[in-house]
Amino acid sequence: MSLRAIWVYALLFGLPCLMLGANAGTSVLGLEPGELRLCNDDIGVIVWGPDSAPTFSVGKSDVWDRRNPKPDEPVLTIAQIIEMARAGDKAILNGTSYYTAYRKHDFPCPKPVGQVILRLPFIEPDGVITVERNPDCLRLKATRGEKQLDLRVFVSATRNLIVLGGTARGLSGGDVAVRLCRHRDTIVPGGELHPTIGDRVSPHDFEPLPIPRAGFDGDIFWVEQDFGKESTFPDGFQAVLAGCVAGAAVSGEVAEGEPGLGTPMVAEKEGRISHGLTKRFTPINESPGSAATGRLHDLDGPVQVFLTAVTTQDAPDPLSRAPELLAEAVSLGEDAIWAEHQAFLSAYNSRPQARAWSADGCLDIKAVWGGLPYKSRPFGYYGDVPLCSVDSTKFCFQDSSMWHADFHFNEVEATGVCMQRQFDLLDSYFVMIRTLLPMAQANAAEVYGCRGAMYPLVHYPLKAETIIHSHITWEQSMEITALLAKPFWLRFLYTWDLDFLRQSAYPVLREGARFYSDFLKRSDDGLYHVFPTVSPEHRGITRNLEFNRDSQSSITLIRYHMRASAKAAALLGADEEESARWAEIAECLPPYPTVQTPEGPVFIDVEGAQPIEYNIPVPLSAVFWGDDIGLDSPAGQFELARRTVRLINVWEPHRGYLKGVRRRLGLYEPADGMGLDNLLQSHTGVIRVFPAVPDDFEGGFENLGAQGAFVVGAERAKEDVINVKVRSLAGNVCALANPWPGKKLKLTDSTAGEVAGNLEGPVVHFETVKGRDYLLEARQ
Repeated sequence: MSLRAIWVYALLFGLPCLMLGANAGTSVLGLEPGELRLCNDDIGVIVWGPDSAPTFSVGKSDVWDRRNPKPDEPVLTIAQIIEMARAGDKAILNGTSYYTAYRKHDFPCPKPVGQVILRLPFIEPDGVITVERNPDCLRLKATRGEKQLDLRVFVSATRNLIVLGGTARGLSGGDVAVRLCRHRDTIVPGGELHPTIGDRVSPHDFEPLPIPRAGFDGDIFWVEQDFGKESTFPDGFQAVLAGCVAGAAVSGEVAEGEPGLGTPMVAEKEGRISHGLTKRFTPINESPGSAATGRLHDLDGPVQVFLTAVTTQDAPDPLSRAPELLAEAVSLGEDAIWAEHQAFLSAYNSRPQARAWSADGCLDIKAVWGGLPYKSRPFGYYGDVPLCSVDSTKFCFQDSSMWHADFHFNEVEATGVCMQRQFDLLDSYFVMIRTLLPMAQANAAEVYGCRGAMYPLVHYPLKAETIIHSHITWEQSMEITALLAKPFWLRFLYTWDLDFLRQSAYPVLREGARFYSDFLKRSDDGLYHVFPTVSPEHRGITRNLEFNRDSQSSITLIRYHMRASAKAAALLGADEEESARWAEIAECLPPYPTVQTPEGPVFIDVEGAQPIEYNIPVPLSAVFWGDDIGLDSPAGQFELARRTVRLINVWEPHRGYLKGVRRRLGLYEPADGMGLDNLLQSHTGVIRVFPAVPDDFEGGFENLGAQGAFVVGAERAKEDVINVKVRSLAGNVCALANPWPGKKLKLTDSTAGEVAGNLEGPVVHFETVKGRDYLLEARQ
């Protein structure tokens, strides 16, 4: 899975300045929310709208409609599922979801906070607006004759603030106003469902969200949305968008329950535009709403607008907390907040960077160590988790989202984050998985009659007594727990942080291992077959469970999990007796299933099946996800994987997964482009530099992480590696595939000088000392 938040950071920190300009009456920003975005870790702002009304769609990472519809169906145990499958019960066969709540309601899902509209009637009819996009702010300038408003717009990296600050010239009353508004939620009984959820309409067993409330209290104007009581927030949940102005007199007006208060979104086409994009603008545009408008007077000089979004998770009474934050902002002033913002981001950007480049300029990757350039959110029920969030919460501007914007746990992959050493990006994921642990334990006991934890297919940022059952078929992909626990182990392998292992990773690994230890039973052939299981999003639960045994994805990821859990227990000196059984299970799982083709055997997704068009390339999950097959595998298994990747048919939108598979098999394809795993791999336990590059590749990388807690850099000229640099973070033995086949290596310790030893052969091993740097070159 590609990291769903990385592009946001690229927008903020990876783009050059961009200048846009247009005459009034047009839209330099676009007439619907687009890619012009500002954010911190909690608040997101999309900037768009007509020239006379630049609009800021504001979202926040914890604003959710957390209503959790109760299922109409009883929860089935695995014993009941087996019995129904053997009886041919169509209620569960061939991909049937059985549980209907997921497909009956748009909620749970994130909700927008509201719009901030900068109303500029003075530029009509012939004024000019320009927008300059800088790495950490926008510069918005509106001019008509002698009248001018010049504003710097940014979202504070350290505070819950959106800031518009600058100067005004020659403006009078009525020339500028700031409106805060929110439409009434358009998810209504009998209304249209989001097309990624279902093709029917909503049921009638719920009440629409109430109309927003708006107010003007002294210098503060605000709009507030109430959400109902539920188990996560038993006293209810509120989201407040509030603002104030410094440097100008303000008069206010309030409207509630009126249509046409917000900026209408305009699209050439509405509906489901593509696999991942749906536009449902008309209901929002037509919905009544509430607004508080501040009209600015006596504008000639410095002017500042401060805005904040506050929720019940920030303070028990958001409407009381918002004025306190705004008063503090006014006291500090825009210049001080900007200086603080810049200093924070400067410190972030001064961290070491993971870099990768090519001489021809086609590859240029720069990633600051540490994934979040913003304040760290406190513990809580947030929606933006980069590793698994289907859609963004803090950039939410519609009332429903793709697949509820849930957490998808069947496509999790953290290797790239760890290679770039952006471990902060994983923190919210780790907190969420630990929060879900009691729910997963309840599920293991209730459905499977097992100890330990069996995690769900999807979930939301809300409390529940057990997991939320969304799709009974895909929930039976038995590797889900192992897949979502893998990032914990990866983070340890790349850092060797024993405190993290003990406090965060091991509790999840142990509970998963306990579940598999109970669920898997040794068969007469001495193997622990995975039964029943489901090939992820393929075939479903089949009659008499014909194709529900030993999927490659379950075998490889359960093996990974049990090996990791046993190693973790040994490192921590914990659970010696249990971990011995975990290690036994890992080595006694069945071989990966294969099937014959005219060109020879290939891997198949599940025992006894024939090849199909795969949604995701499950027959190759031992290569990509299971980390069990790669360049260090036995020749027969390696060639089998290469034959499979050549012959497999994968659904076009998901063929991107094959890029990672090919790279891990040493296959460079120009159409795949270049990624970090073209330049460095370590998932097999052996560090390999430039494992999948063209023969004439020139370039290099530095500060990339490798498993075993190493930081690696290397350079390559045409057809030859120049050198390899390794920093040891933990003092482990380093295994390196010799970049100069047939030659001996020269190894230099940054402290002790040249190291003597037998450094030859296809893979060399050498001792390291924690904190030291090592240089490897071909011995001349």
